[in-house]
Amino acid sequence: MRRVLIILIALSALLAATACTGSSRSSRCSGSSCTISLTGEQTVDVEFGTFERSLRVAPIEPANVTVSARGEQARLAVGQTGVVGGLAVTLTSVSGRDVGLEVRRR
Repeated sequence: MRRVLIILIALSALLAATACTGSSRSSRCSGSSCTISLTGEQTVDVEFGTFERSLRVAPIEPANVTVSARGEQARLAVGQTGVVGGLAVTLTSVSGRDVGLEVRRR
């Protein structure tokens, strides 16, 4: 029984590590805007004081990125801004799986 438990723990750790592979992000926030850089499709939590939103970034295409929050979505090309879930999101760059966003509270 103990051996089975050890194997299950090892498999769980492996799955958790695999789930994180291929995605990363960094952000800088100042006042009412955040600059977000990320790699791979993911959900990013955006906070401005007590205002919080989960911003989904997916799919990432060669020239477009779709962002969504609170049931609203926008497909953006570089330089375009869309409003989703009370956030104004500007796509500043897309290169392969790397995405740059500027996010402001609307």
